[in-house]
Amino acid sequence: MLAPLAYKAAQLLPGAEVMFEVPCTAGIPDVVLLDLDHGAVAARAGKAPLMGSVDVRILLALQVRSGQPLSTPELADAAMVSAAHLRRGVLPRLVDGGHLEAVGDRWQATYTWRSLARKIVTVEAKLRDWRRGLAQASRHTAVADEAWLVLDAHTSQAARSHSDWFEAYDVGLASLSVAGDLTALRSPRVNRARQPDRELLVERAVSLHLQGCVSGPVPRVFGEVLLASTGDDPRLRGAAAGSTRPAAGSPRH
Repeated sequence: MLAPLAYKAAQLLPGAEVMFEVPCTAGIPDVVLLDLDHGAVAARAGKAPLMGSVDVRILLALQVRSGQPLSTPELADAAMVSAAHLRRGVLPRLVDGGHLEAVGDRWQATYTWRSLARKIVTVEAKLRDWRRGLAQASRHTAVADEAWLVLDAHTSQAARSHSDWFEAYDVGLASLSVAGDLTALRSPRVNRARQPDRELLVERAVSLHLQGCVSGPVPRVFGEVLLASTGDDPRLRGAAAGSTRPAAGSPRH
């Protein structure tokens, strides 16, 4: 199911980059649709995307203060970690990466924060078991602007008859036919995801994109790649190097 979805998923967000295996604070969505803000990416040229939640929280805290320098204890409060933890590794990493600079005993960002994505959307894909799919997709409403569940067209009727569930969780519903036709059955509202969690997903997706990858590390079971679908697996055409992320159980789709 993942292969045909890869070709059609951008219908849910026209012009978006279609990506896979991007970890976030709500798990690993099957598909991430990334609408890049190319201007923001260009403005941050030469600086690696922020890969840690603490790093993102620090830059957001400085943005809220409109560039006013903050002390280490103030940044620690904003990032919800200890000042000692920041001193040991986080602050030196952000300075080395060109994100922070010292101003006396305080810290300020070296650029004005802008999200690297105009919009980011997650997609869960299921052949059946729409309740499980809805539960997974609903978690992603905390990290994405929209969250969708895509079901096989032959098994989507039960989900369609429970549209109130999708309304309650504000998850979009779509079906994918054997012929590869993607049909939106219920569109979600653009939600207000928790900003640090959203931006962490954006940063990680952009990091893969800048490496020329469409997928993060693909799971392996007993040394073998855990395929997401029969036939062509779109993740393998552009997976990040070192695709050895362990996984348990059987394929999800």
